[in-house]
Formats: sequence, structure tokens, C-alpha cells
Amino acid sequence: MTMRRMWHFLAWRSGGLIRYNSIWQNVAALFYVGLARQQFDLAYVRDVLLFLLFSLAGTAYGYLVNDLGDIELDRRAGKANVFHRMNRLGAAAVVVVVGGGMLLCGWPFVRRPGFWPLWMAWWTLTTGYSLPPIRWKERGAWGLAATILAQQPLPTAMAFAALGHLNTWGAWAFIGYITLRGISSDVGHQMRDRERDEMAGATTFAVRHGHAAIARLYGLSLELEVLLLGIVLVVLVVDVPPIHLWNRVVPIPLNSPLLVAYLALLPFTAGRAWVRLARGEWVDPYDESPAGPPRDRLHLIHQSFPNVLLPFYLAFWLTVAYWPNVIFLIGLLLLYRMYDPRRWLQTGPGQRLQAWMKEHGR
Repeated sequence: MTMRRMWHFLAWRSGGLIRYNSIWQNVAALFYVGLARQQFDLAYVRDVLLFLLFSLAGTAYGYLVNDLGDIELDRRAGKANVFHRMNRLGAAAVVVVVGGGMLLCGWPFVRRPGFWPLWMAWWTLTTGYSLPPIRWKERGAWGLAATILAQQPLPTAMAFAALGHLNTWGAWAFIGYITLRGISSDVGHQMRDRERDEMAGATTFAVRHGHAAIARLYGLSLELEVLLLGIVLVVLVVDVPPIHLWNRVVPIPLNSPLLVAYLALLPFTAGRAWVRLARGEWVDPYDESPAGPPRDRLHLIHQSFPNVLLPFYLAFWLTVAYWPNVIFLIGLLLLYRMYDPRRWLQTGPGQRLQAWMKEHGR
């Protein structure tokens, strides 16, 4: 198989391996470990970079297995599938090659306490989610639980195990929060795809229970997610020791500005998703498509705050403490294209500025 063809598979759905990667979405958890353990050395940088590669390979494996199991179903539903133009044997070969790459990236961590059993649990759920005879995805609530476990809490727990910080209250706070993010993401995905899945004959949780039930579950998960974000921010304030800046200890808790920003947002977001979904309105902060919902405060607290603001802030302090960590700041700048003015214009403030300029003829 040529490198060009392999890249076709790995560039799945316009960079979906990164956009839908739970570790890259929640990379702040890895930065928290470095700050909490005061591990300012090249070993930490190496482990984080290697685990990020491992997570990319794992995400590729998961989505390719899903497409392998859904070739015919996706064809009937009119959904994109990376294997539409390949025979099943060739598709299986691609999955095996990517699985081998994942094995190479993950092998250095197998002796870390807890990593191996978590990895095996993840592999079992991910492989059985789409492939017969199990096909968890067609088993209603069991399928929803399987995909959430495989995409969010298990990879996060593996990350903490790989960095030697699993059995801590901070790790479990992050795992709980990221689990709620996984529930919100997957429930929202099933809500968006319910009609197409029903037409294709898929028996997902949303198809079995209808829009009203999935909307209530989505609203509840969004509200609990906001609550757990507050707990994570308290952990960051309490659990991260002070660092030295110009030979002086920073006089305030390092992460208190994050908690202040969260508390300022809370009155404008708490309960809003639940109420609007209960009224029958379409609320979906996890829809990242260009035609999706407006970039409002709900989008800010569910997406921009945890995905962008939080990791940037923690990576900045990691860099202050140990300059080679600047690689994480550079990576975030490239990942979110923060160098591109058009990216800033897509944000809520940017959209409001454009509307104001248009209104005033500028």
C-alpha cells in the first residue's frame, strides 16, 4: 500500500482523527499532570508526545474498524465511508496495519501500572462495537455505553496511567468530566443522525427511543458536564503547586483565573440547554459543522473553554516552568489555526464584530 493511499485513510473526514480524538480534545488533562507532579523535564515531553501519537493511531483504528463493519449500512444510508471503493479484504488489511502502528506506539507504556488492562478493555470494546458477532452499536443502551467508554473515559484513564498519575483524585475528576463530555458528544451525534439511521435500518438508542428521549438525555448530560467542569477547575486550583516566576513564587493560586472565568459564565449557561431542549428547540453545542448552531455562550463553555482556553493556559505555565514545553503551545497554535485571522472571525466575538461593522457600513 502506497503512503499516499494510507494518508487517504488517515485523513478521514477532513482531519477527523484529531477533531474527534478524545485525548487531543482534552489535552489539558495531560498538561495538568505535568503541573501537578512538577515534572519539568524531557521525559515528560517525550511521554506526552508519544501518547499523543498512540492516541492518533488508536482513533484511526477505532474509526476504520467502524467503517469496515458499516460498509453496506453506510452505502444504504448515503453516509461517507472510507472503504466504499475497496474490497473487504483490502479494508481489513488497512485496519491490521493501523493496529500494528498503535501497538508500536503503546508498547513503551505497558509496564506502567494500570495501562495494560485498560488498553485491553478499550480494544475489546472498540473492536466489538462495529464488528460481528457482537456489534454493540446495534444493542441500544449497551451500544451507547460501549461507544462512550471506548471513546472517552478509557483513553483518558490510559493517559493518566501512561503518565503515572492514575490513582489520584485529580485524575478521577478529569475522567468523570471527560466521560460526561463523551456522553454529550455521542448522544448529540445519535440525535443528529437519528432519522438517517432509522431509514437505513440501524437500531441505535436514538432510533429505539425517539427524539424526545434522546433530547432529554442530551440536556441532562450537558448540564452535568458543566457541573463537572467546575469540579475540574477546583482541582486545578487546589492540586497544582505554585511555581516560581523570576525567582519568586506566584502569589495567587496558579489556575484561579480559570475558575473566575467559569463562575462568570455559569449564570448565562447553567440550565439553559435543558430548558431549551425540553421546549422542543434544537440545541446542539457539539455540532461543529459550518452550518451548525451559533457560537454562543453554550458553545463557549462546552467547546471553546475546555478545548482551547484551558489547554492554552496550562501549556503557557508549563512553558514558563520549563521552556521545551513550548512545543505544546506551538502545537495548539497550529491545531486550532490561531495564526489565521479568519479563524478569529469565526468565534462568537468575531461574528459579533462582523455584524456590527456590517450594520454601521464599515
